[in-house]
Amino acid sequence: MALLGCTIGSDIGTSSVKAIAFDANMQEIAHAAEKVESWHDDTGTAEQEPMVVYQAVMNVLSNTAQEAQRLGYAVERVGLSAAMHSLLPVAADGSYLAPATTWMDLRAKEEASELWKTPAGKSVYERTGTPIHPMTPLLKLMWMRKRQPKVFQEAEKFVSLKEWIWYQWFGEWCVDASLASATGLYNLREGTWDSEALSLACISAEKLSTIVPTTYVKQGIREPRLILSGIAAETAFNIGASDGVLANLGVGAIGSELMALTIGTSCAIRTGSSKPFTDVSTRSFCYVLDADRFIVGGPSNSGGIVLDWLYNSVLSRNLTDRQPQRFLEMITAAQTTQSDDLLCLPYVAGERAPLWNADAKGVFFGLQLTHTGPHLMRAAIEGMIFNVYWIASGLFEELGQPRQLIASGKVLETEWIRQLVADIFGIPVQFQGAVDASVVGAALLANIATGVVTWQHVSQHQQMAQETQQEATKQPSQHRAYESKFQRYRKLCSAILSEW
Repeated sequence: MALLGCTIGSDIGTSSVKAIAFDANMQEIAHAAEKVESWHDDTGTAEQEPMVVYQAVMNVLSNTAQEAQRLGYAVERVGLSAAMHSLLPVAADGSYLAPATTWMDLRAKEEASELWKTPAGKSVYERTGTPIHPMTPLLKLMWMRKRQPKVFQEAEKFVSLKEWIWYQWFGEWCVDASLASATGLYNLREGTWDSEALSLACISAEKLSTIVPTTYVKQGIREPRLILSGIAAETAFNIGASDGVLANLGVGAIGSELMALTIGTSCAIRTGSSKPFTDVSTRSFCYVLDADRFIVGGPSNSGGIVLDWLYNSVLSRNLTDRQPQRFLEMITAAQTTQSDDLLCLPYVAGERAPLWNADAKGVFFGLQLTHTGPHLMRAAIEGMIFNVYWIASGLFEELGQPRQLIASGKVLETEWIRQLVADIFGIPVQFQGAVDASVVGAALLANIATGVVTWQHVSQHQQMAQETQQEATKQPSQHRAYESKFQRYRKLCSAILSEW
């Protein structure tokens, strides 16, 4: 019996690697996942061992392909998603000279601060669309040249983890335009490596991979283990894009009429644009999906980590309290509690957008004797949403207000928090299910790249799927009240910002 064709989408994340096989109707038929570790210390180091990540990718792809084959499917296409901002120095033979640094590595904080104070910093941001921040490869290269000069000088190339994995499979140094656009070294409007950014990094374009479209496809994989698992040599591998832009593709938010809000441990808000867009005041990012589609938005540190910290470090009395059920009970209690004039600036982990201040601190303002744990939790949740609304407001001014927010992430699984988002934003909120959006996006882009579907077909399919889902809509009186409270929030931030 002939096997049916399927597409695997895989996401090479910082904390885990995932793969899902989809049939022709984008229904899941098989999946696998594996955690990967990062190494951290108090200097701001965040590194990963490339071979460990590579083996995790091999495991999840092999396991997913084998399960799909068992169910009667042949893997015809594989699409790749990957976390942004990793940096790996490699020798001429492709071996790595040091561990890979991840987006969480903050050792270039001083370089980022100094560069942003100069006209060159703002100029390179406007051309590249990548915020000036320690997470980006541009700043990591500036740091490496000063702090690890031997590695910097010996490196034949500087690549991301996905580029290194691609080299292991196909023997070519290629980077998709999406990941390239998250390096701080890519000129958005010219589609090439940016000469001024290269000068700041003190490298030539030859030290970087060849930029290819996100729809670039390669056959002839040379990894025996994958071939043995059922991924044939003629299987089409799509180089794909970054996890952020593919998450938007996965939920259908690739135009300015939809905006995707994800709140997990951290937080991000993203929407689509038909042209490059940057904003010096908020330092929003702008990353490539393809030549005619860009994803713009902002990343925030102030997600679920704020609520976890508040509950575990402040509101819990003992270890018994630190149970998932007790935490959920506190979230439920916060629903029926009015925080009134109590404000929370949720910056306990520093902040990226919109403050871009790693030294920002958390603040509760307006505490009274009558306030209890649920009041603090409610204020923290409101502060978290106010912060991301602040980021979104900068996008609204240039791109217009979207007709709908697509919500995802653990925090937004709670219905009343989605209603709070609708009341603060004044926009209907629809919840996206548990399927990993970046993996879905990787599979969709692979289908587009190989001509199985068109962009128009994908948009129509996702629109029909969205019409069947429930949404939260704003309550006008609540929206007015929260708009007034948000202005107080902004005013408080402005007043205290100089203290950080």
